[in-house]
Amino acid sequence: MTYIVKTTNLTKQFDKHTAVSSVDLKIKEGEIYGFLGPNGAGKSTTIRMLLGLMKPTAGDIRIFNQDLKKHRKDILKQVGSLVENPSYYPHLTAKENLEVLRKVLKVPEKRISDVLEMVRLSHVADKKVKGFSLGMKQRLGIAQALLHEPKLLVLDEPTNGLDPEGIIEMRSLIKDLAKDGTTIVISSHLLSEIDQIATTIGVIAKGKLIYQDDIQTMRTLAKRRLRMRVSDTQQAQQIIGGKIEGKWLYCESRADEEVADAIQILTEQHIAIYRVEEEQRSLEAIFLRMIEEAS
Repeated sequence: MTYIVKTTNLTKQFDKHTAVSSVDLKIKEGEIYGFLGPNGAGKSTTIRMLLGLMKPTAGDIRIFNQDLKKHRKDILKQVGSLVENPSYYPHLTAKENLEVLRKVLKVPEKRISDVLEMVRLSHVADKKVKGFSLGMKQRLGIAQALLHEPKLLVLDEPTNGLDPEGIIEMRSLIKDLAKDGTTIVISSHLLSEIDQIATTIGVIAKGKLIYQDDIQTMRTLAKRRLRMRVSDTQQAQQIIGGKIEGKWLYCESRADEEVADAIQILTEQHIAIYRVEEEQRSLEAIFLRMIEEAS
């Protein structure tokens, strides 16, 4: 399979500290890749390496099936990004800010009105940026990143500091961009945000990629489960199946009649049943557990 972004053994060390350790990202064309992890996990360092802002200590980065080391300029011409806070001239209008960048990138003038419409800022095109809300400034930053029609858009914590309305607007914008075929990488420490927009999730903790799969696969981990405390967990597993975690036997959630049958079978085999519970694990709980196990 061909990937828009693929890293192999990507590693970054600062003196004796390893910020990113042997990360293998696989990002397909047209998807929204949610790059998740707590603060300090290595998200921003990884993104800076993808954008050529920081050299890896080891490993390879391929974007558009090209080696970033050898084809950096050609690759970055097709990449847009918003890392930390957007850069702008506060005394200029939104349109004037984009015009400055347009001349550098040498793109048609019409592109300015196109991107302003895409990020829903057309109505304030002639308003000075110093009067913008934080959410509007973030959207202007995305407009700047989209000016040269990139195939890949990289957003590092784009909802940081936004109010609920701004977060909803940003979420809607990202979904619309993906519908147009743009591949998007978005980093965040909030699963609740990524869950609502991402098609694929990568989880990084302490510099290591500990999970990478589509969002639907992660959601299956959040299904209801039946858990049992019994006198002989190993034997109970052999009889009714399931998975042992610590002192508990976990099974897929079952109908009441099936639970009653399982209890009767175990009782007939002289296995004492101390407790039977149904557990609903949230995605948030699964995410936090992944992080804890990586600690």
